[in-house]
Amino acid sequence: MNLMRLSAIAAVVCVAVSACVAEESKTIDSMDDPALWKTNQQDRITFSADPAPKVGQGALHLDSQVATTFAIVYRLLEPDAGWDDYDGFAFWVKGDGSKHFGCMRIQAGAWGRAWLGNFPLKDTEWHEVKLAWKDLTPSDAATPELGDAEGFKPGNINLVAFGKSWNFSTRHERPKLAFSIDELRLVKGIKSNRPRRKIASFPPLATVVRKMKAGDAVTILALGDSLTWGTSAGGNSFAYPAVLGDMLRKHYRNDKISIVNRAIGGSTTAKGRQWLNRDVRGVEADLITILFGFNEMARKPEDRASRTKAFTRNIVNYAEEVAGVMKRAPACLVIATVPGRRSHWETLDCYAEGLRELGRKHPNLAVADANAYFKAMGQEKYASLMADEAHPGKQGQREMAKVLFRTITGEEPPE
Repeated sequence: MNLMRLSAIAAVVCVAVSACVAEESKTIDSMDDPALWKTNQQDRITFSADPAPKVGQGALHLDSQVATTFAIVYRLLEPDAGWDDYDGFAFWVKGDGSKHFGCMRIQAGAWGRAWLGNFPLKDTEWHEVKLAWKDLTPSDAATPELGDAEGFKPGNINLVAFGKSWNFSTRHERPKLAFSIDELRLVKGIKSNRPRRKIASFPPLATVVRKMKAGDAVTILALGDSLTWGTSAGGNSFAYPAVLGDMLRKHYRNDKISIVNRAIGGSTTAKGRQWLNRDVRGVEADLITILFGFNEMARKPEDRASRTKAFTRNIVNYAEEVAGVMKRAPACLVIATVPGRRSHWETLDCYAEGLRELGRKHPNLAVADANAYFKAMGQEKYASLMADEAHPGKQGQREMAKVLFRTITGEEPPE
């Protein structure tokens, strides 16, 4: 082979390598043409061209001044296996200056194959947002993490949406918001902003008890759904976390025990994960308590085994992500899912057993068995403690607090 031919081959190789190196990002939509986007919810959200784009000829402005939890503008795309070569999305955002968050939703061919990310809207200047694949959390516990299974990979995505996707706050607000998006791109080299600490690294409950006994400051972060929020019992002030705090302060004569309740009515393990950065990041807790189940129950008996596996897996995901955004790992207490008053007296037992098994697998993870406690008293007595099918009344919330108190302290609660 002569020198001239070798030089020609080398030149081709160099060009090919240079092209690969240069392809660190790929534009999905320049946002120059808003007509490419659609909505089926014109009464909830509008969209138009932003008159002052960050780059190019245009940007997409979204406006939802309706108090609703869900309103999106979407674009359909052809699935592209090349997306699997990238690490996530980057796009420019101009917020409305509010405390609220916008949402990104992507789907892979079906409503149940969806992943969600969010971003704050407080900055009214154009700024870049990056979401790695692992920053986009599955919309349901049974949905695999993005990229973990065939049919659930970035290359299977056929819909990208922005707007609100279960925007419901810890104060049960349905925010009104507006923001602009420009230059949506696939990018390489970004890493997830959802660090995790493995459950094996969590300290045991005994460490928290020692601090309370010593009179040290202790923060307990309560996570969950409407049962933890206090729906039908009068709200946070009457929910079991607040009652537990009163019991612990009285028992240990320690006024430095604080309760932070970040539960949301209607929430699930998946929705808790979705709003991690909004609701948990910035809280430094010594102990976290977690109660979920009713809003994601397996209604068909044949689904209970698979749903229980997905539910407990997502409890672990959530706990590890919550610990990951704190300076140090907190102790963790999960609450075995309580039964429904009548129609779901048996339905949630599989979740409770799944959490008991989780506690046996991880001895440093405490389990407060509220399910067994309420089941033992019988259905009629339990029904008298309930305000409705799902929610304990004030006395039921107090009984919940007693279960947690006994689990934490090993002693009987004060009256």
